[in-house]
Amino acid sequence: MRSSVERKLFKQFTLRYAIALSIIAVLTIVSQWRIQQHLSRSLDDSHVINFTARLRTHSQSLSKIALMLQNGYAYESSKKEFVNTLRQWVKVQQSLEDGNKFLELPTYNLGEIKELFELVRHPREEMMQAAEQIVTITDTAQVPPAILLRPYVETILNYEQSYLLGMDLIVFEYDRFARERISRLKETDYIMLGLLLLTLTLEVLFIFYPLSVHIKRVVTDLVRSEEHSSNLSGKLQEAHAQMERSYSEIREVNFALDKATYLVKIDTEGKILYANDKYCHVTRYTMSQLREKPIFYNNKGGEESVIYGHIRNHKKRLEVWQEEIFDYASDGSGFWLDVTLIPVFDQMGSVYQYLVIGNDITKRKNAERENMLLIKEKLRRDTQDQHIRSYAIINGQEKERKRVATEIHDGIGQMLTSLRMKIEQVTDGGGDARLEMSMINSMLNQLITETRRICSDLLPSVLEDFGLLSAIEDLVKTCRDADHATSFILDTNIGQQPLSRELEVTVYRILQESLNNVIKHAQALTVEIYLDTSAEYLNLIVKDNGRGFHFEEQFMHDPRMARKMNGLKGMKERAELLGGTFTISSEQGKGTTIILEIPY
Repeated sequence: MRSSVERKLFKQFTLRYAIALSIIAVLTIVSQWRIQQHLSRSLDDSHVINFTARLRTHSQSLSKIALMLQNGYAYESSKKEFVNTLRQWVKVQQSLEDGNKFLELPTYNLGEIKELFELVRHPREEMMQAAEQIVTITDTAQVPPAILLRPYVETILNYEQSYLLGMDLIVFEYDRFARERISRLKETDYIMLGLLLLTLTLEVLFIFYPLSVHIKRVVTDLVRSEEHSSNLSGKLQEAHAQMERSYSEIREVNFALDKATYLVKIDTEGKILYANDKYCHVTRYTMSQLREKPIFYNNKGGEESVIYGHIRNHKKRLEVWQEEIFDYASDGSGFWLDVTLIPVFDQMGSVYQYLVIGNDITKRKNAERENMLLIKEKLRRDTQDQHIRSYAIINGQEKERKRVATEIHDGIGQMLTSLRMKIEQVTDGGGDARLEMSMINSMLNQLITETRRICSDLLPSVLEDFGLLSAIEDLVKTCRDADHATSFILDTNIGQQPLSRELEVTVYRILQESLNNVIKHAQALTVEIYLDTSAEYLNLIVKDNGRGFHFEEQFMHDPRMARKMNGLKGMKERAELLGGTFTISSEQGKGTTIILEIPY
């Protein structure tokens, strides 16, 4: 019933408010329409007054030009100007009397305008007739006919003053019309304003005041309802507190059930009072078998679980405890639980039981154990790789020492022996001394060249003096001289960025080892060498069309192939030491490709 009254009252206020707004809108629109109409009339009056002023100007100009024609001053131009002025005067006069939309002259109230212009009709017609006669005379005369023009000029001058006075009167009449329209507009605006104020007053009396009274009554009812609700809320809170105290144990159990995967309730000695189905499943026992059984005690004769040390400690037993516990099921399988022990207090504040909440972490523990085994295996393999690497380094050093010793013995040693013998011959005085000295000099040059070659193999001086590009070009030239059957193609595009000493040596040694392998094993006809640099990387590609070989990445970690893979493994390790990648792609009968990419 109250809701129906409220809706009816709302509809009444809505209707009243809509009527008031409609009246205000109508009054505003009518007022604006009246104002716009007055502005339009005022604009039209200003155009009429403007063109009336033009008529005055044309009549005065006509009188002045007529005098100029009579006196013969600029006869031809004055004659044309006289005709034009006359035509404009006639056109403007006709537009004012009949209206002209193009010139924005009003086409309404033409009767009033014609009555006003009737005041100047006689002097205007006399002046126009005299002007027409002057035009007729000047059209036939080549020289100024002053005698013929004089009477017509006098006619224009005689009626000019009357015409101008009449035009002034017309202007005054238009001003009077405008003032009367403004007065009528003010009266209308005052009426509109009165109606608007009356509408607003009625709106206040019949809409806003009753509405405010109704709102005040509604707010009062709401305050009373709020007080009544507050009293009911207090009673409900008391009942709720009593309910909370009655079901506190149920809430604790429900909370544990919601949060736990495995739930066990034990007494203060650790004996099981209750266990949920999940705990029964993981231990492979039934609830009847678990009841009164010590928790986590099926440990195959091992030590007692650490949980008992907590519940027997008089201080710690009052605290929440957490630990990871391993236990065995009835079938002998083991499992891990992340256990949280929560004490439950009675009304006296004493612990009378515990909630054991557990999460199964067996998979995580197994994963950790497997991960530990993998780490140990990786350490073992790393140690083995380190041993292989150390063996390869030592073996390489020994091979390098042996090679250097062999070259010194077979090359420099033999040359020094021959040189000593030749010097002894010269000392003994046998033979031509000049010829002998020339041979000694030649042998010294060979000795110096051989020494430089050996030093260059150890660390080429061109790499020290001129950089990586020059050293590679010199290495390729040496390979061409050593193997005439193979075509070596070098394509380089190295930027201007400076390269570190370690990078240059690494790239040079890898390319040197690659080309030595090609010459010794590949039997290739063509070797392509590409070297370039990008914004962040240096790239080296060595590609041959030789016999190739079967290669797999795991060969480098196989101890049985350590001797065969020493060179390739050394190149890979050199690249990885600088954070680069070393890739080998080879197939029997299709050649080998080595790709090196090192950041710089």
